[in-house]
Amino acid sequence: MKLTILMYHKIDELTPSVRYPGNYVTPAQFARQMDALLMWGYRTIRFDRWLDYRDGRATDLPEKPLIVTFDDGYTCFDRNAWPVLKARGMGATVFLVAGQIGGTNAWDREEKQEPLLDAPRIRQLQGEGVHFGSHSYNHAALARIPEARALDELKKSRATLTAVLGRAPDVVAYPFSNQNRAIRRMAEEAGYRCAVRGKGRMNWKWNDPFGLRRIKPGNDLGDLRRTLLRERYVRVF
Repeated sequence: MKLTILMYHKIDELTPSVRYPGNYVTPAQFARQMDALLMWGYRTIRFDRWLDYRDGRATDLPEKPLIVTFDDGYTCFDRNAWPVLKARGMGATVFLVAGQIGGTNAWDREEKQEPLLDAPRIRQLQGEGVHFGSHSYNHAALARIPEARALDELKKSRATLTAVLGRAPDVVAYPFSNQNRAIRRMAEEAGYRCAVRGKGRMNWKWNDPFGLRRIKPGNDLGDLRRTLLRERYVRVF
Protein backbone atom coordinates (compact mmCIF):
# COMPACT_ATOMS: atom_id res chain seq x y z
CA MET A 1 0.00 0.00 0.00
CA LYS A 2 1.18 3.49 -0.87
CA LEU A 3 0.21 6.80 0.72
CA THR A 4 -0.45 9.72 -1.61
CA ILE A 5 -0.04 13.22 -0.16
CA LEU A 6 -1.01 16.18 -2.30
CA MET A 7 0.52 19.63 -1.70
CA TYR A 8 -1.48 22.76 -2.45
CA HIS A 9 -0.89 26.38 -1.55
CA LYS A 10 -3.59 28.67 -2.95
CA ILE A 11 -6.94 27.68 -4.41
CA ASP A 12 -7.83 30.91 -6.16
CA GLU A 13 -7.96 32.71 -9.47
CA LEU A 14 -4.71 34.07 -10.88
CA THR A 15 -4.25 37.81 -11.08
CA PRO A 16 -1.65 39.75 -13.12
CA SER A 17 0.33 40.67 -9.98
CA VAL A 18 1.07 37.03 -9.06
CA ARG A 19 4.78 36.21 -9.17
CA TYR A 20 4.61 32.43 -8.63
CA PRO A 21 1.62 31.09 -10.58
CA GLY A 22 2.69 27.52 -9.87
CA ASN A 23 1.38 27.93 -6.33
CA TYR A 24 -2.17 28.48 -7.60
CA VAL A 25 -4.85 26.01 -8.61
CA THR A 26 -8.12 27.53 -9.75
CA PRO A 27 -11.25 26.71 -7.74
CA ALA A 28 -12.90 25.03 -10.74
CA GLN A 29 -9.85 22.87 -11.40
CA PHE A 30 -9.56 21.96 -7.72
CA ALA A 31 -13.15 20.73 -7.67
CA ARG A 32 -12.50 18.65 -10.81
CA GLN A 33 -9.42 17.15 -9.19
CA MET A 34 -11.29 16.16 -6.03
CA ASP A 35 -14.10 14.58 -8.06
CA ALA A 36 -11.56 12.68 -10.14
CA LEU A 37 -9.66 11.44 -7.09
CA LEU A 38 -12.85 10.04 -5.61
CA MET A 39 -13.73 8.43 -8.94
CA TRP A 40 -10.24 6.87 -9.09
CA GLY A 41 -10.78 5.29 -5.66
CA TYR A 42 -8.80 7.63 -3.40
CA ARG A 43 -10.10 8.27 0.11
CA THR A 44 -8.73 10.79 2.59
CA ILE A 45 -7.19 9.89 5.92
CA ARG A 46 -5.23 11.80 8.58
CA PHE A 47 -1.54 11.54 9.32
CA ASP A 48 -2.11 9.80 12.64
CA ARG A 49 -3.97 6.98 10.90
CA TRP A 50 -1.05 6.43 8.50
CA LEU A 51 1.39 6.38 11.43
CA ASP A 52 -0.77 3.82 13.22
CA TYR A 53 -0.74 1.70 10.05
CA ARG A 54 3.06 1.95 9.87
CA ASP A 55 3.32 0.80 13.47
CA GLY A 56 0.91 -2.11 13.00
CA ARG A 57 -1.90 -0.56 15.06
CA ALA A 58 -4.29 0.00 12.13
CA THR A 59 -5.30 -2.36 9.35
CA ASP A 60 -8.44 -0.72 8.03
CA LEU A 61 -6.93 1.84 5.67
CA PRO A 62 -8.63 2.45 2.32
CA GLU A 63 -7.02 0.82 -0.71
CA LYS A 64 -5.78 4.21 -1.93
CA PRO A 65 -5.16 6.41 1.12
CA LEU A 66 -4.85 10.12 0.42
CA ILE A 67 -3.94 13.19 2.48
CA VAL A 68 -4.76 16.59 0.98
CA THR A 69 -2.49 19.31 2.40
CA PHE A 70 -2.32 23.09 2.11
CA ASP A 71 0.75 25.13 3.00
CA ASP A 72 0.74 28.54 4.71
CA GLY A 73 -2.92 28.82 5.76
CA TYR A 74 -4.30 31.30 3.23
CA THR A 75 -7.90 32.42 3.66
CA CYS A 76 -8.64 31.17 0.15
CA PHE A 77 -8.53 27.67 1.68
CA ASP A 78 -11.58 28.67 3.70
CA ARG A 79 -13.36 30.29 0.74
CA ASN A 80 -12.53 27.94 -2.10
CA ALA A 81 -11.10 24.62 -0.91
CA TRP A 82 -12.81 23.61 2.30
CA PRO A 83 -16.38 23.91 0.95
CA VAL A 84 -15.42 21.57 -1.91
CA LEU A 85 -13.79 19.04 0.41
CA LYS A 86 -16.51 19.19 3.04
CA ALA A 87 -19.27 18.66 0.48
CA ARG A 88 -17.51 15.49 -0.69
CA GLY A 89 -16.74 14.10 2.77
CA MET A 90 -13.00 14.65 2.31
CA GLY A 91 -10.50 15.82 4.91
CA ALA A 92 -7.66 18.33 4.80
CA THR A 93 -4.48 19.24 6.66
CA VAL A 94 -3.43 22.91 6.69
CA PHE A 95 0.11 23.85 7.69
CA LEU A 96 0.23 27.18 9.54
CA VAL A 97 3.10 29.64 9.81
CA ALA A 98 2.70 30.20 13.55
CA GLY A 99 4.29 33.64 13.64
CA GLN A 100 2.02 35.00 10.90
CA ILE A 101 -1.43 33.79 11.98
CA GLY A 102 -3.92 36.45 10.92
CA GLY A 103 -1.23 38.21 8.92
CA THR A 104 0.06 37.80 5.37
CA ASN A 105 2.80 35.91 3.53
CA ALA A 106 5.42 38.36 4.82
CA TRP A 107 8.22 35.79 4.30
CA ASP A 108 7.82 36.26 0.53
CA ARG A 109 7.91 40.01 0.04
CA GLU A 110 8.21 39.76 -3.76
CA GLU A 111 4.91 37.90 -4.03
CA LYS A 112 1.45 39.39 -3.80
CA GLN A 113 0.55 39.70 -0.11
CA GLU A 114 -2.55 37.69 0.74
CA PRO A 115 -4.38 37.22 4.05
CA LEU A 116 -3.83 34.22 6.29
CA LEU A 117 -6.37 32.53 8.56
CA ASP A 118 -6.74 34.11 12.00
CA ALA A 119 -6.96 32.22 15.28
CA PRO A 120 -10.77 32.31 15.74
CA ARG A 121 -11.42 30.94 12.25
CA ILE A 122 -8.69 28.31 12.67
CA ARG A 123 -10.45 27.03 15.76
CA GLN A 124 -13.80 27.01 13.97
CA LEU A 125 -12.35 25.07 11.06
CA GLN A 126 -10.77 22.61 13.47
CA GLY A 127 -14.22 22.07 14.93
CA GLU A 128 -15.49 21.33 11.43
CA GLY A 129 -12.86 18.63 10.96
CA VAL A 130 -9.85 20.41 9.45
CA HIS A 131 -6.52 19.12 10.74
CA PHE A 132 -3.79 21.69 11.37
CA GLY A 133 -0.03 21.26 11.46
CA SER A 134 3.06 23.43 11.67
CA HIS A 135 4.89 25.21 8.86
CA SER A 136 7.55 26.56 11.26
CA TYR A 137 7.34 29.90 13.08
CA ASN A 138 8.66 32.31 10.43
CA HIS A 139 8.63 30.15 7.27
CA ALA A 140 12.43 29.88 7.42
CA ALA A 141 14.46 27.56 5.18
CA LEU A 142 15.49 25.38 8.10
CA ALA A 143 18.59 23.74 6.61
CA ARG A 144 20.02 27.14 5.66
CA ILE A 145 20.01 28.73 9.10
CA PRO A 146 21.99 27.91 12.28
CA GLU A 147 20.86 24.66 13.88
CA ALA A 148 19.88 26.33 17.15
CA ARG A 149 17.61 28.74 15.29
CA ALA A 150 16.11 25.91 13.22
CA LEU A 151 15.25 23.96 16.35
CA ASP A 152 13.72 27.10 17.87
CA GLU A 153 11.59 27.58 14.72
CA LEU A 154 10.20 24.07 15.17
CA LYS A 155 9.67 24.26 18.92
CA LYS A 156 8.27 27.79 19.00
CA SER A 157 5.81 27.01 16.23
CA ARG A 158 4.57 23.90 18.03
CA ALA A 159 4.12 25.79 21.30
CA THR A 160 2.29 28.68 19.61
CA LEU A 161 -0.03 26.38 17.70
CA THR A 162 -0.74 24.35 20.83
CA ALA A 163 -2.07 27.53 22.44
CA VAL A 164 -4.22 28.32 19.38
CA LEU A 165 -5.55 24.82 18.74
CA GLY A 166 -5.80 23.49 22.28
CA ARG A 167 -3.70 20.52 21.23
CA ALA A 168 -0.14 19.96 20.11
CA PRO A 169 0.26 19.62 16.32
CA ASP A 170 1.71 16.25 15.37
CA VAL A 171 3.03 17.04 11.88
CA VAL A 172 5.23 19.74 10.37
CA ALA A 173 5.79 20.76 6.74
CA TYR A 174 9.31 21.98 6.00
CA PRO A 175 9.16 25.47 4.46
CA PHE A 176 10.36 25.42 0.84
CA SER A 177 10.77 21.62 1.38
CA ASN A 178 14.19 22.59 2.74
CA GLN A 179 15.49 19.89 5.09
CA ASN A 180 18.24 17.36 5.68
CA ARG A 181 18.96 14.55 8.11
CA ALA A 182 19.73 16.94 10.96
CA ILE A 183 16.51 18.89 10.43
CA ARG A 184 14.48 15.68 10.33
CA ARG A 185 15.91 14.68 13.69
CA MET A 186 15.17 18.14 15.06
CA ALA A 187 11.56 17.79 14.03
CA GLU A 188 11.37 14.60 16.04
CA GLU A 189 13.14 16.24 18.98
CA ALA A 190 10.63 19.12 18.87
CA GLY A 191 7.83 16.63 19.48
CA TYR A 192 6.28 16.07 16.06
CA ARG A 193 5.31 12.57 14.98
CA CYS A 194 6.05 13.09 11.28
CA ALA A 195 7.00 15.70 8.70
CA VAL A 196 6.45 16.34 5.00
CA ARG A 197 8.46 17.80 2.14
CA GLY A 198 8.07 17.98 -1.64
CA LYS A 199 9.80 15.56 -4.05
CA GLY A 200 6.67 14.52 -5.99
CA ARG A 201 6.52 10.86 -4.98
CA MET A 202 4.22 8.49 -3.10
CA ASN A 203 5.19 6.91 0.22
CA TRP A 204 5.70 3.33 1.34
CA LYS A 205 5.16 2.52 4.99
CA TRP A 206 8.90 2.02 5.53
CA ASN A 207 9.77 5.55 4.36
CA ASP A 208 11.16 7.86 7.05
CA PRO A 209 8.07 9.44 8.69
CA PHE A 210 10.04 12.69 8.97
CA GLY A 211 10.65 12.77 5.23
CA LEU A 212 7.21 12.00 3.78
CA ARG A 213 6.90 13.16 0.18
CA ARG A 214 4.16 15.11 -1.51
CA ILE A 215 2.92 15.54 -5.06
CA LYS A 216 2.13 19.09 -6.20
CA PRO A 217 -0.83 19.15 -8.60
CA GLY A 218 -1.01 21.80 -11.27
CA ASN A 219 -4.02 23.00 -13.25
CA ASP A 220 -3.95 20.06 -15.68
CA LEU A 221 -6.05 17.12 -14.55
CA GLY A 222 -4.42 14.89 -17.14
CA ASP A 223 -0.97 15.57 -15.70
CA LEU A 224 -2.18 14.65 -12.21
CA ARG A 225 -3.70 11.42 -13.48
CA ARG A 226 -0.51 10.44 -15.28
CA THR A 227 1.61 11.23 -12.22
CA LEU A 228 -0.56 9.15 -9.93
CA LEU A 229 -0.67 6.21 -12.34
CA ARG A 230 3.11 6.26 -12.74
CA GLU A 231 3.80 6.56 -9.03
CA ARG A 232 1.41 3.82 -8.02
CA TYR A 233 3.42 1.26 -9.96
CA VAL A 234 6.95 2.58 -9.40
CA ARG A 235 8.77 0.69 -6.67
CA VAL A 236 11.83 2.95 -6.40
CA PHE A 237 11.85 5.02 -3.19
